[in-house]
Amino acid sequence: MDLKELIYKRKSTRSYKNEAVDAVTLNKISDFASKMKALYPDIRVKWEFADRDGIRCMLPWTTPQNIVIWSEDKDGAYENVGFLFQQMDLYLQSLGLGACWLGMGRPNGKATGEDGLKFMIVLAFGIPKEDPHRKDISEFSRKPMADISDVEDERLEVARLAPSSVNSQPWYFTHDGDRIHVYCAHGGIFRGKGLALMNKIDMGIALAHIYVANPETFEFFDAEADEIKDRYYIGSIKI
Repeated sequence: MDLKELIYKRKSTRSYKNEAVDAVTLNKISDFASKMKALYPDIRVKWEFADRDGIRCMLPWTTPQNIVIWSEDKDGAYENVGFLFQQMDLYLQSLGLGACWLGMGRPNGKATGEDGLKFMIVLAFGIPKEDPHRKDISEFSRKPMADISDVEDERLEVARLAPSSVNSQPWYFTHDGDRIHVYCAHGGIFRGKGLALMNKIDMGIALAHIYVANPETFEFFDAEADEIKDRYYIGSIKI
């Protein structure tokens, strides 16, 4: 199953066997990580495997293994992390593993690494107790296309199906010739700073789905874009 096909089947897995992923598979994961495409190539990112004891999490479920992600603290850092590691999320599921973004997880220790990189998020993964894939698209709970785009555009279906923090689905797209402008919902006082930051990762996740579906033609860039009430501009794409 290729990564594009998995967009229509992936789900967040929260039930894992108490078994470690074998070393051969971990090497495959490391190899894939070296080939992931960045949204902002100039932002330095580091990741590492961490076992259950290396992670603090308030949730009632855990996995034997996790990926802890660190980044330079620059504009676009959160979007870049979401873009990079949603590719990893899909790859993990292509291996038959389960995966889930762990917004409430933290590594034991400081939030800033010795190299000055900032902790961003944890991606949990492991051997699932059940099938890690949805049976069909009807199992997704997502907004209709009319709520995320100014026109019906089947190319954005892959973004519509993207996962997001508390299923907030913050993305919105407007069309301008062959360009598509990308916006994120403002955090606002009722959404909280934590969700606002997670939504930046969510935007990178949605863009990763568009890239995976269009790897040869995907472009991301800044452009002149109109302001939209209650949303802020992320960037523009061509696909």
